[in-house]
Amino acid sequence: MNDPFDALRLHDEPVTPDRRFTARLRARIADALSGTDVPIVQLPERSPTMSTTSTSSSTATEPDSTAPAAIVPYLCVNRGLDAMQWYVDVFGGREVVRYTGDDGRLGHGEVDIDGARIYLSDEYPEIGVMSPTTIGSTSVALNLAVADVDAVHARAVDAGATSLREPADQSYGERSATVLDPFGHRWMIQTTIATPSIEEIDAASEGFTVTAPDETALGVGRPPVELGYFTITTPETERALRFYGELFGWVAEPGNAGAGYAHVANTKLPLGFVPGDADDPPTLYFRVDDVDAAARRVVELGGTIVSEQVFDSGRNADCRDDQGRPLQLWAPAPGY
Repeated sequence: MNDPFDALRLHDEPVTPDRRFTARLRARIADALSGTDVPIVQLPERSPTMSTTSTSSSTATEPDSTAPAAIVPYLCVNRGLDAMQWYVDVFGGREVVRYTGDDGRLGHGEVDIDGARIYLSDEYPEIGVMSPTTIGSTSVALNLAVADVDAVHARAVDAGATSLREPADQSYGERSATVLDPFGHRWMIQTTIATPSIEEIDAASEGFTVTAPDETALGVGRPPVELGYFTITTPETERALRFYGELFGWVAEPGNAGAGYAHVANTKLPLGFVPGDADDPPTLYFRVDDVDAAARRVVELGGTIVSEQVFDSGRNADCRDDQGRPLQLWAPAPGY
């Protein structure tokens, strides 16, 4: 009996090699190395039609609690290993992992810059992956918030970047500058210096009409307010620092409020230790753009305002919610 699928059979014929073979092979090798001490990254496939932005997250034998957001910039550079070091030195980044091919090219690298991750690779022109220096231009800019834009701009230029715009105060509340790094990528670096309203920005923006939906009122149509800082009370600060340093790896530095105060500087959510009884609850500081607007909303919702102060770290309102629970509203000063 004839096989009815014979009519659909294709005979083997020579074909052009799959250009993604190397990437798939590398991923298989990485999978085979699971459980070893070698850092494993699930590498994306590369092809001429594929964007240089990857949605892959770094993976290991266990879930990575520090995995980056779903959308991660994937930069092609003409000197991958040099670029990784440049971003570490200039932007204060931290190298996470690198894959260096037998041909010396960076197949995949990751750098964490203040909690935001970027991926990098060298050029692979054989599969259509080329850097801005080869193409001659770039249509994408990366925006980076820093504590001191003037210092970072100067450091970048000293390290070989080209200044496209010198640091200057902008009407939208940022002091910003733009540089072209030595690998052809454009970076807009900025430091917050004010939090003007949409109306104030519009009035100061000659040649532009600046609008925003009505939903941008506090808490509506905007990212939700989150915890910006918290403090832990302790009778013996040095003892607490030793304990939590050993337990959690926290690294503290002296606080600016006097003896007994300490600031933990190596966590994504900053925190501090303050003198007090061990049974006292932590003090929570919620980061807001406008303390006055947030405080008015507290009162509208049945809460109360206890006091308002201005510290070096920014404006603060000590409030109580409608059940009497304390909460602190905090609008950070530039650099905090």
